[in-house]
Amino acid sequence: VGGLLNLSGTEGYWFITNAEVSFSYNSPVEGVARKASPVRSVPMEFAFRQSTQQAFYFVNNATIGGEPIEKEDLIIAYNGDVRVGSRYWYGETTDVPAMGTNGSDSYAGYCSPGDKVSFKVLDASSGNLIDMDVDGETIWNNNSFSVISLSEQRIIPEEISFSSAYPNPFNPVTMLEFSVPIEMDVQVVVYDMMGRVVSELVSGLHEPGYHEVRWNASQQSSGIYFVKMIAGGKTNILKLMLVK
Repeated sequence: VGGLLNLSGTEGYWFITNAEVSFSYNSPVEGVARKASPVRSVPMEFAFRQSTQQAFYFVNNATIGGEPIEKEDLIIAYNGDVRVGSRYWYGETTDVPAMGTNGSDSYAGYCSPGDKVSFKVLDASSGNLIDMDVDGETIWNNNSFSVISLSEQRIIPEEISFSSAYPNPFNPVTMLEFSVPIEMDVQVVVYDMMGRVVSELVSGLHEPGYHEVRWNASQQSSGIYFVKMIAGGKTNILKLMLVK
């Protein structure tokens, strides 16, 4: 499970079970015993102090921008703004430790029972440290473990907006963006110069966040069009030019 591929002599291990078990261990054959662990050393600026108090979070999947993270990306665990663990991503069930306080000053700010652990990913391709949303339990307790999934944290806008179309002028496809700060009904409708409805692009309930809508005007004539967005009692209108 996680990064533990085999047991090693002179090392200590914890086995946690909620039922009586019979356990026996056979040393692996020589080739298997030498198999390298996927756990890699992390840069000093993202390192953490090992503690006797610890929990593990097994990450089943992690995505940024809807795409799976890469093996050069680093998952970092925090208690507030204190770094308490980190692990390079090596695939499903990557085990990210979160260390707890043991009462000494060296572990000030580390996890105590009931604390909520948060996660960030250091994106190797951009160098950005990205806040992550968590699907799963993140409450810390000593010797506990949780199975979680991570995804890039959504930025929630503060107000309703209807952004400029791009491209504009266009032929025959253009993209429109709108944002809503809370869940609400949104309607986006295209009108021609005579005020006739040409196309209803959006109609219904939308989650808070940023949304994108595509209009394909291949069946329309060149000319000026107006796109009206109605949401939260507000109306926004954009002027578009279709050039064929």
